[in-house]
Amino acid sequence: MEPITVEELKNRLKKERTVRVNDLIFRIRRAPILLLADENEDLWALARQDKEALSGRIKDLIANPTLPRMKRVLLAGVASPRLAFQDDENTVCVDHILAHHELAAGLFIEIVNF
Repeated sequence: MEPITVEELKNRLKKERTVRVNDLIFRIRRAPILLLADENEDLWALARQDKEALSGRIKDLIANPTLPRMKRVLLAGVASPRLAFQDDENTVCVDHILAHHELAAGLFIEIVNF
């Protein structure tokens, strides 16, 4: 029995999907669930404590996203067009997306649901 190769693992983990938000097409990918938590929050302690407690806290975090949380999820979850902290030739500043609440909220929901 051989271990999985780097290329095979990357292909399995690289799950992406195309979505339409506000008549714009984006390619999104899964974002790590830990991006939903703030630095002072210990989701691991909740996970060890009780599955329902963790599930309830994650639902709360999704239902009441803060600006930093939305920014982290959008930066990690939007594969195309690429988002970044600042504009340049190949990226769009994430703050431009966040300035359009409907677009930002729609993308956030698509990513966390994916």
